[in-house]
Amino acid sequence: MRKVGANLKRVSVWLSALILSAGIAVQAEAGPKKSPDQFLTEFGDQAIKLLSSNTADADQRSEGLRNLLAKHFDVDFISRTVLARHWRKASDDERTEFRQLFEDYIVSVYGRRLGNYSGEHFQIGKIVRKGDDQAYVSSKIVRPAGPPVKVAWRLRGRDGKWRIVDIVVEGVSMAMTQRSEFGAVIRREGGNVSGLNAKLRELAGGRAKLVKKVAAKAS
Repeated sequence: MRKVGANLKRVSVWLSALILSAGIAVQAEAGPKKSPDQFLTEFGDQAIKLLSSNTADADQRSEGLRNLLAKHFDVDFISRTVLARHWRKASDDERTEFRQLFEDYIVSVYGRRLGNYSGEHFQIGKIVRKGDDQAYVSSKIVRPAGPPVKVAWRLRGRDGKWRIVDIVVEGVSMAMTQRSEFGAVIRREGGNVSGLNAKLRELAGGRAKLVKKVAAKAS
């Protein structure tokens, strides 16, 4: 399962993209309906509020991140994208379990990195619309130290609202990277999604034990 835990440096950059959308310098005009840049700004405002809270503990931040995922990301669409052809072969129970485990995985991995905020902010660039329900938003993360990082957002309309379906950092897709990593696990586990689910459950159990151990030492 080493692949699943790899690329943590890139995940940290993705996390910056996820939580630092506030402070955006908008270059696109908003239309009569909520525009993609408005959506990302609102998302960033809520994420910064969560990140800046001095009273929230790890569990509260994880729950806050889970709420952000539910409100701003199309987790169902991302789950299908990540599993690719394996989604079609999986049973309904396997799909349901994977979606929950995948959400838990994201919350756990990103939640541990919520303290990495160090004054970065976003600048929105070009916005490309494809029809009424798809948008590709270019942006960059401006950092206090170091060169800016190019980040693109793939948005998809669902139920009359925008949802994030992918984040592309310096040309590397989050969804495609997860597809590659999870696909490798599925192949090693006999070609079944149930094997991936079992590994994700193992990861979740190991993280839970670690959290309890750290909490016990701190008390």
